[in-house]
Amino acid sequence: MMSQSTLRRLVRLLVITGLTASASAARTADWKSRSIYQTMTDRFARTDGSTTAPCNTTAGLHCGGTWRGTIDQLDYIEGMGFDAVMISPIIENIDGRVSYGEAYHGYWPLNFNNLNSNFGTHQDLLDLSAALHSRGMYLMMDTVINNMAYITNGSNPATNIDYSVFTPFNNADYFHSYCKITNWENMTDAQLCQTGDTYVPLPDLFTEHTDVQQLLIKWAKNAIETYSIDGLRIDAAKHVTPSFLSNLSKGINLTFMTGEVLEGAVSIMNNYQTNYIDSLPNYPIYFGIIDAFTNGSTTSLAKDVEDMRISIPDVNAMASFSENHDKPRIASYSQDMAMAKNVLVFTMLFDGIPMIYQGQEQHLDGNAVPTNREAIWLTKYDTDAELYKLTAKLNRIRKHAASLGEDYFEDSTHTIYQGSSELAFTKGVQGRQVVMVLSTQNSTSGAYQLDLPVSYNAGTLVMDVLNCNNYTVDNQGILRVDMAKGEPRVFFPTRYMDGSGLCDYASANISLATLKTHGDSSSAGIQFGSGTGLAALLLAVVTSTFVMFL
Repeated sequence: MMSQSTLRRLVRLLVITGLTASASAARTADWKSRSIYQTMTDRFARTDGSTTAPCNTTAGLHCGGTWRGTIDQLDYIEGMGFDAVMISPIIENIDGRVSYGEAYHGYWPLNFNNLNSNFGTHQDLLDLSAALHSRGMYLMMDTVINNMAYITNGSNPATNIDYSVFTPFNNADYFHSYCKITNWENMTDAQLCQTGDTYVPLPDLFTEHTDVQQLLIKWAKNAIETYSIDGLRIDAAKHVTPSFLSNLSKGINLTFMTGEVLEGAVSIMNNYQTNYIDSLPNYPIYFGIIDAFTNGSTTSLAKDVEDMRISIPDVNAMASFSENHDKPRIASYSQDMAMAKNVLVFTMLFDGIPMIYQGQEQHLDGNAVPTNREAIWLTKYDTDAELYKLTAKLNRIRKHAASLGEDYFEDSTHTIYQGSSELAFTKGVQGRQVVMVLSTQNSTSGAYQLDLPVSYNAGTLVMDVLNCNNYTVDNQGILRVDMAKGEPRVFFPTRYMDGSGLCDYASANISLATLKTHGDSSSAGIQFGSGTGLAALLLAVVTSTFVMFL
């Protein structure tokens, strides 16, 4: 008879093997089940493991974060349930300082052929990739392909840039002639002119040109192959010749890319996803989130959700976010924890691939660049933080819902209720859908009940997975929900909670057929962490095959 410890090691090996095998060809479909933790390498973790090293975010200087430091904090990331990590751009940046700082962030490229030595060595990056893949996690690289950078310190960029210092784009022919963007809404202006300023201009690469495209594709393909990178975030994709995005995707064998197009119009997202790139950070929904939870406008977010569902070819391929390194922290609008919770619930459970920026789980409150780029080590990586624990719960229910059928990631979120201060949404197949109920009220608001016309059948027992309370849908299909203190609610059918690892239920993956057979009974299977995609299927098969031998 095989011992339980031996079986655990076998399953762990199979899961890791399955995930690392899939990681070598991670395309859009592979990423839909993932959730991404976005790190800013310089501000995430130091090699020395310090949680007290000072970091003056306002000064905009290097604070000492490294790839080696990131390796040492993967337990912290994985503890929230994330199975993908995004790191800052990896290439060498310009050296030097201006009044507002230096290139600590990685977005001022100098030499594509060299790594950023501030972040570590070639071996450090190889080790980070290997460490992630050994855990079944993906590696995403933030990527600058729109521009290089040069310090002019106020002198005229049109006449004071020495293009010979750049590698491999070492002459002016590789760049658009200098012009400053005057109308950011005009796509021609945005794509042909520079995004920098007169202190650090960002010479705009001539990405329409075949030679520029081929050099960038060659570099990206080599980086992906060398460091086993599973996906790219394309910085400033709005400012790149759109057709190059599709050429780049083909050139890197369709490795997953999500491209930053900072626009609030759903029609623009539609155009990009239809014609140029599979995924974009979901800026229309981001603006809806800010409007709903900072201005109390439930109407706009409800409409945005429906517009996305109707108009976007594949909302589930988009990246869902509510904070990033360029935008104000949610806590900068209000320190009220209720707002932060509601925003986080929506971000994690709405359509798309959740992308949570480091520090959101610690309720950091920087209100603009550079103060929103805090050193997270100063939080001491607090795993007892309220939002850290909430993030872990949300990752669990998302993965669990998908483990019962990956059609979950093909279904679109529907708005099912909009009140003066409440919103409710449903996602998933009828009978095993996730329903989230959100509030724009603050944490001092009183208790009341909300009658929701949910899509569960009459008599269905559902659990609020955030508080582990059961509710029953009445004969009219109404769910009467207890609301208080602006807290969100997340419901899932109680009979399918086994395997979720929530509310004292076992965390083993269990087949849908078994759950239907046993209803609300507790699992007799082995407890393992929930997986996704191939790993989830593999784990379910192995568990069901070997449980009889225990």
